[in-house]
Amino acid sequence: MSKVYNIDMFPKINREGFLKENHLYLLNLALEPYVKYIKFTEAYLENQVENFQQKHLESLQNENKDWRKSEEYVQQMLEMDNEFAQKFRESIIVQLFSFFERTIVGSCEMYYSNKEIDESNFDGTPDKAGFDYAKTFLKKNARINLQNINDELGFFSKLNTLRNRIVHHQTLYFYDEEKPINDLRALSKNRFKLVENKTYPSMFHIYFDEPKFSLEIIEKIKSLYHKLGQNGVYY
Repeated sequence: MSKVYNIDMFPKINREGFLKENHLYLLNLALEPYVKYIKFTEAYLENQVENFQQKHLESLQNENKDWRKSEEYVQQMLEMDNEFAQKFRESIIVQLFSFFERTIVGSCEMYYSNKEIDESNFDGTPDKAGFDYAKTFLKKNARINLQNINDELGFFSKLNTLRNRIVHHQTLYFYDEEKPINDLRALSKNRFKLVENKTYPSMFHIYFDEPKFSLEIIEKIKSLYHKLGQNGVYY
């Protein structure tokens, strides 16, 4: 005969209490692979640029100069420093925004079950999707004063504008309405270059020259969840 255990002897775990204590730790675990990936790839790209640059200089000092080989090193250096670095930084921005949007929507959808209360007693969920859904939910349903998270929300609203530009392959020589351009201009400070074409005013292109921008996005996600956790919304 199997032994019957009295489960009353075990402490009951409150879901919200567990998340309140551990959600930032769990968030850090989810974000850490991105941090390692970014640092590894940026270091690799930088090392490759320096390697080709050194080979170029050595080829110039060689008595039997091979100008074609020297030029090849220059092209490889520029390819790493421009094309490869740009594509990587564009892709990681899209990945991080997708992670953020998926995560914040999931937090909103789990808001009531985390508190073990019946959501049928509350207002209906916002008739929106993605990040817009989350902002409306946090205000209407979670009753969070958005002014307290305005810095993070403003950042991610502008990042959404940038993300849309990237996924639609429109970072080179593009026009746009005044508000998206102003959003990009505000976001770009110390993060990337928004360059206006001198020949054709109001035409822009984006150049990602700051490797730390991707890591800043991760820190903004952490900062937002630190504040959300104080208001009962958890990762």
